[in-house]
Amino acid sequence: MHKNKDSHDCLTAVLTAQEAATIWGLSRNAVSDACRRGALRGRKSEKTWLVTLLDMLVYQRGRYWPDLIPDEMRPALDQAIAFMKDAE
Repeated sequence: MHKNKDSHDCLTAVLTAQEAATIWGLSRNAVSDACRRGALRGRKSEKTWLVTLLDMLVYQRGRYWPDLIPDEMRPALDQAIAFMKDAE
């Protein structure tokens, strides 16, 4: 996970396609393909797709993986969930 200055900001909690795949229990190619198709919002940096926690939640329609999220990402996950609930 790559962190900006405010590591608890769900909009800046950025993961690589491999990190997202590990959390979801998928292959890196499955996540990369979702980004390439536009189903999962992501940004490509050189050869690596990057996604945010918030975009992962949006893609999964609010379902999340509490047991698979690293402890250091839990505050960002909580913020992303709150952000989605406020947007409803």
